[in-house]
Amino acid sequence: MDRVTVVQAGFAAAAVVVGASLAAALRGGIGAKSIAALATLIGVGAVAAWVSFALDPSRAVAIAALGLTVAAAIEGTLVRVRRSLARARRVDDEAAQAERRLRELVERETAAHAAELERTLARARAESTSLLLDEERRIAEARRQDVATREEQAGANLSEALAQTQRRVERRLAEWGEDLERAQQGLAAQIARLADRQKQLLTEVETRMRGDAERVEGEADELRSIVAKLREELARAAEETAAAAQAELETTQGERRRALHELNERLRRRERALRDQVEREEAEAVRRIQASFADVERRQVEQLERAVARSASSYADAAAQQFADAIKAQREDAARRLARELDRGVQAYAREAERVLAERLSQVGDAGAQRLEKRLNGIAAGLERQREEFVQSLESRLGDMESDLRRRLQSLTAETDSERTVLETRLSDLSRRLDELLAQARESLRTRA
Repeated sequence: MDRVTVVQAGFAAAAVVVGASLAAALRGGIGAKSIAALATLIGVGAVAAWVSFALDPSRAVAIAALGLTVAAAIEGTLVRVRRSLARARRVDDEAAQAERRLRELVERETAAHAAELERTLARARAESTSLLLDEERRIAEARRQDVATREEQAGANLSEALAQTQRRVERRLAEWGEDLERAQQGLAAQIARLADRQKQLLTEVETRMRGDAERVEGEADELRSIVAKLREELARAAEETAAAAQAELETTQGERRRALHELNERLRRRERALRDQVEREEAEAVRRIQASFADVERRQVEQLERAVARSASSYADAAAQQFADAIKAQREDAARRLARELDRGVQAYAREAERVLAERLSQVGDAGAQRLEKRLNGIAAGLERQREEFVQSLESRLGDMESDLRRRLQSLTAETDSERTVLETRLSDLSRRLDELLAQARESLRTRA
């Protein structure tokens, strides 16, 4: 086997080693030291090939030596490529860790805000329930006071009816008194004109007076029975009014219970709607963040792959052209420049990718957190505002109802006191007049007898 065949076999072996090293470097299955050792070995073979070419110049030996040199240079650049790939993998791992930490942070913040919102809703629901119970108690108390007021009003009406009845009785008694006085005057005149018939008329007058006395006593008994009946009717009317008021109160309480039930149902529906809206906002925020992460990761990987491919192809073409133009004079300079340019390009693209990825991750995370925080703050502020408005309106309405009820109670109390005073005065006057009339009738009967 001659030296040309040996050099060509070494070139073929170097090409195989470079291909295998490139595949292993792309997979990450070979270390930097192994690549450096292979580059050194191929470089030693290239030096030996050039020494052989110097001893016996030959075109085949020169081509094989040039191939070994290119293989050694490429193998040397594979160290930079592997470092760039390792750096890119570290960047990917750091991006994945940052994404995972951001997702965990978003989940924790979302859970914290959801728990805070649940506590706020529970507190608002408890306050609303207590306010509703207080309102129900106040309304029931107002109804009871209204029933009492109506009972007092019914009593006043009954007292007024009794007073009217007593006035009618007084008028009738006054008429009877006038009739008695006229009868007495007529009897006196007849006694003066008919003195001779005094004994006969005296007997008739006594008989008539006894009949009148019996009739007066019967009418007095009848009046007492009428008054008793009126009192019974007034008592029945009061009981019926109280029963009607109690039925109306029960009906109103039933309506209030239904209204409270409907209000609780509306609050529960509102709570479910708010919980669904919060869940939708959380899912939308998580989906947007994940989509942004995936898009940024895909674009950065594609840009890095295109940059590496363009750099490798351009530098390989330039190196081949330079090696073709000046094989001997520019060999070491071209290899050094190729390595320097490839390293600078990979570093520049790696820095750009890291910067863009970090900026995009920070922007996406901040924007998502701000939007979620803004939504949660808006929902909490809306709930607080609605609760305050409801409480204010409820307090104002209850205050108006209480003031109106107090005014009515005061006016009714004053009217009831005045009417009661008048009624008591009239009853005492009527009793006194009845006693006086009965005493006068009895005294006149005794004197005439």
